[in-house]
Amino acid sequence: MTKVVHVLGEQDAVYLALADRLERAGATFTQNKEDADLIISVGENHLPTSEIDVAVIPANIVNPNAKLIFRVHDILVPQQVNGWGVEILSDWINWVKGGSQGSPPEDIDARHWVHIRDATDAIVQISLTDGDTPSGVIDLAGRRAWSSDAVLDEMKLLWRRYTDALHLSHTVESLTNVPSPASQQFDGQISRPNLVPLHNAMLASGREEGWRPLTAMRVGLMELFAHSQGE
Repeated sequence: MTKVVHVLGEQDAVYLALADRLERAGATFTQNKEDADLIISVGENHLPTSEIDVAVIPANIVNPNAKLIFRVHDILVPQQVNGWGVEILSDWINWVKGGSQGSPPEDIDARHWVHIRDATDAIVQISLTDGDTPSGVIDLAGRRAWSSDAVLDEMKLLWRRYTDALHLSHTVESLTNVPSPASQQFDGQISRPNLVPLHNAMLASGREEGWRPLTAMRVGLMELFAHSQGE
């Protein structure tokens, strides 16, 4: 996986995470698109679509005419990021930190959250596969649905534990191994993006388990709180 890449897009948290993952995978960067094996566009397009090999886009924008399109749903980015349809996470973090007063900001019943690390791992694994880059549209999302209530309950639990530690106010009850609210299965009805093309592309790229996100939801939420404290 030693391709020369030219990456386009606004340098937000998604762009930077993808660029970092490309570098760690051995890709070489070039400022001249004429010298690139792959032209990768992140977010809105910045070149005529005929020149884009790989487009990484939020699910809510129109598909460009790229050779390969990763349509990303419900991406969990610890740093605040706009334009990817996940601003609700920052709203929920602020609501919980503010004391969870009144009703929380509303969202749909559930989402298929996927951590940015798992998303960029998959994008880079598929894009840098030896030989020709695959073609078509690949929807990228988590495998399971997380209800809004479960995510909010988990956020409140994590924030309570953090403040207890900060103020040395832990009790036996607060330190017991309480099951994660987010471990509860969502039993409502919600349509999941078709992950078969993603799973098959991962298999074809050499990942024996196919599409299998590894970052736990709890870890992603703790990172959200950590970054919110530093902002």
